[in-house]
Amino acid sequence: MNPRKTKTPLVAIVGRANVGKSTFWNKLSETSQAITSGKPHTTRDRNYATCLWRGKIINIVDTGGMDSEMDTTIGQGIRKQAEQAIKQANLVLFLVDSKTGVMPQDLEFAEFVRKTNPHFILIANKADKRANLGESISKELWQLRLGDPLTMSAISGRGVGDVLDEVYKKLEEIHKPPTEPETNESLKIVIMGRPNVGKSSIMNAILGEERSIVSPIAHTTREPLDTEFTWQDNRITLVDTAGMRKRAKVTDRIEHEAIERNRVALTRADIALLVIDATEDPRKQDKHLAGLLQDARKGLIVVVNKWDLVPDKSSNTSMEFTRNIRESLPFLNWAPVIFVSAKERKHIIEILKTAFKVEAERQRIISDNALSKLLKQIIAIQSPKAAQGTKAPYVTEVTQTATKPPTFEMTVRGKKITLLKSWIRFFENQLRKKFGFVGTPILVNVIYDKTPMAPLKGPQRRKKPIGRKGFRY
Repeated sequence: MNPRKTKTPLVAIVGRANVGKSTFWNKLSETSQAITSGKPHTTRDRNYATCLWRGKIINIVDTGGMDSEMDTTIGQGIRKQAEQAIKQANLVLFLVDSKTGVMPQDLEFAEFVRKTNPHFILIANKADKRANLGESISKELWQLRLGDPLTMSAISGRGVGDVLDEVYKKLEEIHKPPTEPETNESLKIVIMGRPNVGKSSIMNAILGEERSIVSPIAHTTREPLDTEFTWQDNRITLVDTAGMRKRAKVTDRIEHEAIERNRVALTRADIALLVIDATEDPRKQDKHLAGLLQDARKGLIVVVNKWDLVPDKSSNTSMEFTRNIRESLPFLNWAPVIFVSAKERKHIIEILKTAFKVEAERQRIISDNALSKLLKQIIAIQSPKAAQGTKAPYVTEVTQTATKPPTFEMTVRGKKITLLKSWIRFFENQLRKKFGFVGTPILVNVIYDKTPMAPLKGPQRRKKPIGRKGFRY
């Protein structure tokens, strides 16, 4: 499960902290996915996206500041992620701050770039109001030995087009030209959970490389990280996210922005993985997240991580744990449960296999004829019940109107009649029992037809009251 091999060139954006790398990355990807702030080392992991320019695309990767503290686990991880990006890239864009000039760290990192990757472009960012750099700054930039600098302002967009022209020209020269946009979409899988349940470890285990920084410190991951790769000839985009906590407990602005970006990442996903810690019973925050994922109407898989840490396991342990999850999250009884160990990379492949099964279920289409037969069978088992109204509901038909998720329209005839919600849930359960729909929510929209009802026949015929307790046909 190596990162996707593609003809599309990869361009890395590197430099020390606060030179505008993430702002530039956001501008090129036409998103606001990367969190930007005046606080150093806001960006920590590598963040990938696609840049479209003049009808051709390149892949771009944002990195954290290379001047991170090497005496901390997170600092070492940031530096390692940036170095890996430089090694993998076809072209490196080395950013410096034109306002502060060249710092000692810039000289150190420029030397690493020269020794590691022969293809690079020097960019002087934050040149907001100046067409050219001052003479003193220009002399300083020559010390980097990265060639003539290009000037731009990532925040205003001035000069960004000229930079892209030069990037595309350079890629042509090194025989790594930009490519045509691809039309087939990848399966987007977002990994979500509360802090420290092992989301980044699962992502690294799937990819087979240290794609995300893993640390026992909560909230190490701050922004959704997209990684596209190929598995068994299938394109997949894996999205790691920051740990989700209650809004009331979130006081840091950067963490708040990270959580909001998680919600955006969820809206563009096909499948969501709800990661739960196997060493703990489902917490209140797990239940809150489960409700959020249910409302998002995406495919859903419950992934129980750290299964290797559960002592004295037997053949019934997983069944008991699954039963506990079902009792804690009864509204997600349709979501499959997978037990994995990201640390030991056990059963990781099952996540991808199940994800494609769930995606197939999300696209399942049931014919009108099959639905009509099922409706008759369901009514024979349990007649429709009314929540309001004096007459019994008369369900005339059920048709499927959409997929992703499977959506059905149920038509009910009769004046002042409202179908009982418990009967609708019964219908959904019977629908799943007949056709599956594992891992995907089902939507049933009820349409009330106010046309006067015809006399009832067959299994929907009702007893008519003749008194408080007596009935007759």
